[in-house]
Amino acid sequence: MTRIPDSRGDATRQKLVDAAVQLFATVGYNAVSTREIARAAGVNPAAIGFHFKGKQGLYEVVIATMVTTFQGICAPLVDILDANIEACAGDRQRLRLLTQKAVDQFLTAAMHTEWSRWLGLLLQREYVDPTASFETIYTGLIEPVLTAIERLVEAAADPEETPQHNRFRVCCIMSQLTNLSGERAILLRRFGRKLYEPEMLATLVSVVTEGVCGLLGL
Repeated sequence: MTRIPDSRGDATRQKLVDAAVQLFATVGYNAVSTREIARAAGVNPAAIGFHFKGKQGLYEVVIATMVTTFQGICAPLVDILDANIEACAGDRQRLRLLTQKAVDQFLTAAMHTEWSRWLGLLLQREYVDPTASFETIYTGLIEPVLTAIERLVEAAADPEETPQHNRFRVCCIMSQLTNLSGERAILLRRFGRKLYEPEMLATLVSVVTEGVCGLLGL
């Protein structure tokens, strides 16, 4: 079950958050009512106003939950790039090895982190039809990853490349990583539980690294 970041949340708050995640993800913020959320949670509708001051407050808690969950997946990639990029600057072999380690850290975290499928669906909904809360998602989750990848791109870039070219390259690399991790169901359907075996995961990392290094020109 999804855990809310506020440790003081009681059982009623948790039921509302869990119900809201599913309904916001499948129906959308505007299409679902507080009464429907309360009914799904099995609580009095007045509880939403009491605990969250309304539907918007509940949605903000759901978004904060989602950001915190996915930060745990993205943090290893950001940390390894931030810690090592300067030492690798100018050395293309070391940059390639760093890229492989970063991809490994990200995919390992993505494949082994348990997260509600509704959070992933809600994130996709925000990508397609962003609400005012998308800014929270962008600044708390997306921007740190883009910034870390941008440093890698800049370290590997040809001096003659334009800034616009490099910025699009950053987005392509992030898309390659996040789309693949988001398609875990497809990977499991095709490869089964063997996907989680060390040898299979190492092969996946190797293939993705080839693609990322290709974008980096390494």
